[in-house]
Amino acid sequence: MTYRLLEKFDDKDIPSILSAYMQPTISQFIGIDNENYWIYITSTDGVYFYKVYKDDILVGTMHLELSDGILYMSVVVLPEYQRQGYATTMIKDIQAGKFGLDFNKIEVSINEKNIASIRLFNSVGFVCTGKDGELFEYEYSKG
Repeated sequence: MTYRLLEKFDDKDIPSILSAYMQPTISQFIGIDNENYWIYITSTDGVYFYKVYKDDILVGTMHLELSDGILYMSVVVLPEYQRQGYATTMIKDIQAGKFGLDFNKIEVSINEKNIASIRLFNSVGFVCTGKDGELFEYEYSKG
C-alpha cells in the first residue's frame, strides 16, 4: 500500500473521499464538516490525513492527531474494499512507526454499533478502556 499525505485543502481526491464518506456504511459512524475540515487537517500542527492507495487506486483514508504522546486515529476503508485486510494493514503500519510519529499510545473511539471496527481493533492489540455514551474507548500502548 502507498500512503500519501493530503497537504492542500483543494486536493484532487477530496470529491472521491467525500463521496465515500457519504455512503451509509461510513456516514453512520463518521461525519465531517466539509467547509472547515480540509483546512483544519492541512493547516494544523500535529494533524495528518493520509490517502491510502493500492495499485494507484484509492482504497481508504487515515486521520491522525498527535498530542502529548497520544495518537488519536480514525481509519476509513471505502466500502468496495472493506473486509480485504486494508484496515488491518493500515493500523499495523501505524503501530510499527512507519509514519515517524513519536507516540506512547494510540486512542480510538468506536461507536457501539460498529461491530466490524470493534473486532478489528481487538484483533490488532487494542484494549477497551471504557465507554462514553455510545462510544467505546480503545487504547493501544507501545511497549
